[in-house]
Amino acid sequence: MSVPTLRLTCLDAQHAAAVIAEAARPGDQVHTVRQDGPVVVISYFDKRYPLDIADWAGEHGHASDTAAAAVIARL
Repeated sequence: MSVPTLRLTCLDAQHAAAVIAEAARPGDQVHTVRQDGPVVVISYFDKRYPLDIADWAGEHGHASDTAAAAVIARL
């Protein structure tokens, strides 16, 4: 099964790591996150997963409001 992916640009690699730590779902093969430098790559089936990640990252200062909104707009 192929799932869509979105990329959330964080402020830097340390902020991306914080987002990964919060969003990771061990054992979930469909909803996954991985880090590519300052970018969090989100694979998902349920659109709420990237929505929640982008919202959380923006609220906690790990990504700019613009970057979080760009992910949400692509949903």
